[in-house]
Amino acid sequence: MKNSNYILATALMAIFSSGALAEDATLEEVQVKATQDKPGLNLKKKNTTGSRLGLTAKETPASVETLDAQTIRQRGDISIREAVTRTTGITDISTPGNGQAFSSRGFTGNNSVAQAEDGVRLMTGAGTLTYPSDTWGYERIEVLRGPASVLFGDGAAGGIVNSVRKQASRETSIEALVGAGSYGAYRAALGGTGAIGEIGAFRIDASVLGGDGYISRGDYDSKKIMTSLLFTPTDNLKIGFTLDHAEDSPTANFGSPLVNGRLSRALRSKNYNVSDNKMDFVDSRARAKIDWKISPSLTFKNESYWFKSDREWRNAESFTFQPVTNTVQRRSFTAIEHAQKQIGNRMELISQNDWFGHQNRLSAGWEIMRSEFQHSSVINSAGSGSSATSANDTVPAAGFTPGLFISWNPMSRNYDAIVRQQAFFAEDAFNLTDDWKLIAGVRKEFIHTDREDFRDTANEVRDNFSPVTWRLGTVFNATQHTSLYGQISRGTDPITNLLGLNLSNAKYSLTRSRQAEIGIKQSLENIKGEWTLALYHIAKDDIITRDPVNASTSVQGGSQSSRGIEFATTLYPIDRLRVDFNAALLNARFDELNESVGSGTSAVSVSRAGNTPLNVPEKVANAWVYYQAPNWEVGVGARYVGKRYANNANDITLAGYTVYDASAAWHVNKQMTLRANIRNLTDKFYAALAYGSTQQIIGAPRQLELTAEFRY
Repeated sequence: MKNSNYILATALMAIFSSGALAEDATLEEVQVKATQDKPGLNLKKKNTTGSRLGLTAKETPASVETLDAQTIRQRGDISIREAVTRTTGITDISTPGNGQAFSSRGFTGNNSVAQAEDGVRLMTGAGTLTYPSDTWGYERIEVLRGPASVLFGDGAAGGIVNSVRKQASRETSIEALVGAGSYGAYRAALGGTGAIGEIGAFRIDASVLGGDGYISRGDYDSKKIMTSLLFTPTDNLKIGFTLDHAEDSPTANFGSPLVNGRLSRALRSKNYNVSDNKMDFVDSRARAKIDWKISPSLTFKNESYWFKSDREWRNAESFTFQPVTNTVQRRSFTAIEHAQKQIGNRMELISQNDWFGHQNRLSAGWEIMRSEFQHSSVINSAGSGSSATSANDTVPAAGFTPGLFISWNPMSRNYDAIVRQQAFFAEDAFNLTDDWKLIAGVRKEFIHTDREDFRDTANEVRDNFSPVTWRLGTVFNATQHTSLYGQISRGTDPITNLLGLNLSNAKYSLTRSRQAEIGIKQSLENIKGEWTLALYHIAKDDIITRDPVNASTSVQGGSQSSRGIEFATTLYPIDRLRVDFNAALLNARFDELNESVGSGTSAVSVSRAGNTPLNVPEKVANAWVYYQAPNWEVGVGARYVGKRYANNANDITLAGYTVYDASAAWHVNKQMTLRANIRNLTDKFYAALAYGSTQQIIGAPRQLELTAEFRY
């Protein structure tokens, strides 16, 4: 509007200054240049994960961060995991059994760090989430750190990762990508959008990728298609539909056995899994949305969805090196199948009115969901009680034949579970002054769990939970470009998984988390950059612990906490140079936790108070430096993850590491870009994650990828 007014005023002045509208009057040429926001922390853009009120990240009293598609592409990040772990304080703790999982602010796993697509979550089944897995087709990834239960329900004490898909547009455009890289890697993707008739638009995004993997027999492949339709019958009504399907078979990498307590370079590429291993994930999703602007001040939104996820594993998962014989003992021959379905509906009203002369935005709605989960597995043990034996075998440490999966019993149904959930939610942003906002949110849930056990009929469970979570915050604009904020919030997490809650865990209530956070967000003038700083304290109560007197008995009463500081910035110190940097320092600890040590009658309860939870680094940092010329660009990045522990006793340590990446691109013309990405530039040898006490997953070695990108 400002540019339009400027052009109009300039034209009028030129006309009237000529004295008349003469035919031979010549107007002086006027050039108007609009300033476009550069990629960065995106503080001025609306964030749908931190609030449903249309607030920008700068207006939200929480730590919210947005990764745009351009930044993801420049860094060469293919998977959601790669992209997300370049944000502040987020680390990847994914194992083959849980699909993809993260650590944030001292809390870990899919029961504490939630994941969503376009703001809708699939419930966690047996600790596992597998979709979305790669970044193609997404416009941005939004991350909210700290309790997110007010907006997204239980299981989000550490935060939530929300992948926001590209939208259908009537303006025709096509983008494509083809690439190849080390270890037989290949990638191809296509996306396009355009008009349908007079009121419609469509979008289709499809991708395939695969390769041989950097461990022997580590082949993988993935393919997906995402489709969406958008109809706008009137200026005030939008109706959208999406239908997606994805098939993912990642590398079944359960790690390398430790030799004398340490990783061995000689075993870096060895794969001790069986030759007929299997890891397949199939996800399908359908959604329908309505966005109706009833009046200038009132909007109605409704979203209905259906999700289906089928997963299958068949692997030898546990490896122990035998130094005397130079062999590896394989145990935990595990075969599991998941069949999960989820349907739901969320409706809400959003109002924008003045209250007592002050601007106010209010959102309120109702959400209903039903999730069904079937868990099947192979019982790979013989006998019972103390005489039970599990399937195992031994292979040479080198030059071995992988062998086949050992199965003593057929696949059989373990349990069926159903979760029914309803929730009322409300959020309000009230402007006390033009520069001072109060923001509050509340969510009341009604959760019913039902489990039918096919192996132990006495283990059937029916239980109900009705947690209340809330957030209260304030944002003050100290200057036009600087905001100060503070908030307190409450969240909840399940003890394990609400889907499949067994008899021993059903007697426990949900754990409770509470957070206090203060921070500052600033956009530097003349678009020279942005930065944020946050300080927080989170405490989580009622976690499971062992009875101090009777080590064989579990009780609810443990607690853990974390406090920390997070800093993030994007700077443009000189023309064409961009610097991204973020760092997180935290102190995560168990305030009260006992574990059972020993077995049988000799077991004792040992305190872990003061110890750091497993898989939690207390120092994390990321950096990227780019130089962007008109026809080419180069960049180099670094990812630092500090020391971690592989168990709650803190007697197995994973050393910290720094991995460097590099990228270069040549913009051949407006339609074509050639790009090269090198991951782990120095070929760093490091432990990415512990998998039990006898093996660790080694980080990926140096890899090169060359891609060609097309835009029309």
